Amino acid sequence: MEYCKKELGSYNLHLIKTNSFKSTTIRVFFRLPMTKENITKHNLLNRLLVLSCKKHKSKVALSRACQECYGASINATLRRIGTYLCATYTLKVLNDKFTEEGNLKKSLQLFHDILFDPNIENESFCEEDFNPVYQEYKTNLESLKEDKAKYAMIRLLEEMDPTKSFAIRGVGYLEELEKITKEDMYQYYQKMINHGLLDIFVLGDVQEEISEEIKEIFPIETFKPKRQDIYGPRLEKRTRRKVKRETTKGSQTSLALSLTVDTDQDINNNYPLILYNIMLGGGTDSLLFKEVREKHSLAYYIYSSLNRFDHMILIGAGIEKEKEEKCFQIIKKQWKRLKEGDFDEELLEHAKEYYLSALEEVEESAYQIIESYYLMELTKADDIETRKKKMKEVTKEQIMEVGKYISFHTTYFLEGEDE
Repeated sequence: MEYCKKELGSYNLHLIKTNSFKSTTIRVFFRLPMTKENITKHNLLNRLLVLSCKKHKSKVALSRACQECYGASINATLRRIGTYLCATYTLKVLNDKFTEEGNLKKSLQLFHDILFDPNIENESFCEEDFNPVYQEYKTNLESLKEDKAKYAMIRLLEEMDPTKSFAIRGVGYLEELEKITKEDMYQYYQKMINHGLLDIFVLGDVQEEISEEIKEIFPIETFKPKRQDIYGPRLEKRTRRKVKRETTKGSQTSLALSLTVDTDQDINNNYPLILYNIMLGGGTDSLLFKEVREKHSLAYYIYSSLNRFDHMILIGAGIEKEKEEKCFQIIKKQWKRLKEGDFDEELLEHAKEYYLSALEEVEESAYQIIESYYLMELTKADDIETRKKKMKEVTKEQIMEVGKYISFHTTYFLEGEDE
């Protein structure tokens, strides 16, 4: 695998040459500041862009155009990365050697048409596209609370500190959506194109000429804004954890719990911290899974995840209302065990195997390989081989040291009440 980065002024072009896949994958990453206004508009924009374009004015016509490119697929995703909103647009197409000469270039042109020539009329998105997409998105937001686990985690982050970027709902806001017009969406689209920080990745068995084709098809010459710090500020440690409760229909309670990570160390290359999270709740060998779910039968599901950009670990669980306090106390006990070294080396070794297995899966996926290089670009994280080496060197004493700067912050219960 060969990697090359080209700085083209308005954007960075990243080439990853490999013959491990029969397809070529192009991913276009736009980054904008994470704001309440941006997130709702961009959720709607992503739905609109992949629905049609000026040359293919319906979903059926666009689908037909993809089939004519030997089944090329184009999709859009949206997420938060630290203080940024990151929109990702992906083209995946079979290599020309498995189709015909020029199919990649034809597919790239289609990709361009979707991103840079949308179905715009009088400086607004076409009403025939806008209205059904708007209504579908509105329905999704109105039913947000039905996904209790997701809603509980959203509310947890809002209760921690509503002023921080992590508290902005990734799904968007109904009250913001109701203000948006099709004219607003065109203005926001222009904002993304002209002011978003842009990286383009190309992965596949491609030649150097692909660089010229990308520059020709994506002629972006706009000035980009100054980059902001991608990491959010660390939250102050709480002397006493904050507890919030809310009721909902149903018998099951969703528990969402946050732990803050208070350290000046490089959080992206902090391998003891990564392993700490895996040991706590990162898989079926973790303490939370074995103790809370299997041994005490207190949770339908339970997991922990490391949020590096916001210096926190999040725990989610589905439990019965009457077992809330017992469940929390056992979770707290596992946190204490890791800090005090009350675990055997086997748990640490299982965590290392879990992480190394995840890295091997990354190398088998074009999407994940690009994702890995993109995060390296944003954070200066180690490459995969370095990660493998350093992970193996982590000791029990380092896990215990990590535990000293991890503390409980907020607990949120979305309590089920039988009708």
